[in-house]
Amino acid sequence: MRRHSMAAAGMLLFTVLYVVGYGIVYQADTPFLVYFAAFLYFSCHAGVAYVIWSGRTKEMSDPSLTLPVMALVILFMSVMILAGPALRGIILLGLLNIMPFGVFRLSGKGFLGVSLFAIACYALVIFLTHYRNSDELLPGLEALTGFALTTSLLVYAFIGREFAMLRAAYRDKNLELRRAMARIEELAVTDELTGLNNRRYLLKTLEKQRALAVRQDIPFVVAFIDIDFFKQVNDDYGHRIGDQVLAELAHLLRVSVREVDLAARYGGEEFVLLLSGLNMEAAEGVLERIRASVECQRFSEAELHQTISIGVAQYHPDEATDEVLGRADRMLYEAKHSGRNRVCLEKRSYAPSSDQESSS
Repeated sequence: MRRHSMAAAGMLLFTVLYVVGYGIVYQADTPFLVYFAAFLYFSCHAGVAYVIWSGRTKEMSDPSLTLPVMALVILFMSVMILAGPALRGIILLGLLNIMPFGVFRLSGKGFLGVSLFAIACYALVIFLTHYRNSDELLPGLEALTGFALTTSLLVYAFIGREFAMLRAAYRDKNLELRRAMARIEELAVTDELTGLNNRRYLLKTLEKQRALAVRQDIPFVVAFIDIDFFKQVNDDYGHRIGDQVLAELAHLLRVSVREVDLAARYGGEEFVLLLSGLNMEAAEGVLERIRASVECQRFSEAELHQTISIGVAQYHPDEATDEVLGRADRMLYEAKHSGRNRVCLEKRSYAPSSDQESSS
């Protein structure tokens, strides 16, 4: 919109200069044809500006409609030269002044097309003027003027092509930068080993879940999960096998919860599940199924038998997120000291049956 306003203001200035110059050179009033052409031009330009301002051109490759407006200016200036050939020097300066506006949008081909259109219009005007009054023009001088105009416009087209290449390079670099920033943001909230979200993302999501619980009374449950005797795995088999266990457990947790839930790595061998919209009773069944799935699976290339302990807490109204995390952590501590391989909930504990314990 700013560029269109500048272009319209520039055309208004050259129109005023043309009217003043016409009176000086021809000692007569400016022909009605020029005023009518000016009315059409400024009306069309205002219409284009309104269409752009309304947002209807946002999906176009050139939302500024640069090419149609430049063609409109060239046609208007051609009419002015036809009506007052002696003032063509002023008009040609105005024609050259509008070319830089295409730098912001036109491609190299677009610039070349505008230049050839301007040359064709000027040649047609000179031909009509010579046909109408051959004494008013000097053929040799007009040939030199046409050559100078053609050279200047082609230079603009070359410069416009260079600018188009710079715009394309800038656009590509900007796209690469956005991709890199998106990757950095992803890495900032993702645990590289397991692919789960990390502790930072978990804490941010907990705050959002807490806001939903306050505004819409949506319950949620936090479960701390710890791999039993994981240090022994690293000591006996090495950290490579330990990393495989962590990655495979993370995958199991990810596929065991819904899309609205969150599985995150809290640190080391500790994981946290955020179960949205569930109370303690509903969460108990989900977590017991996860515990049983872990117990039945064999992890890593060493086919290790692993178990997990789970501490569970439900969010209470008006408490901070670190409080519910702290209560879930205390339940995990209780599960560890109650024999491991169990789900421990606030004020109640769930352990596998004697048959399950004997089989494990």
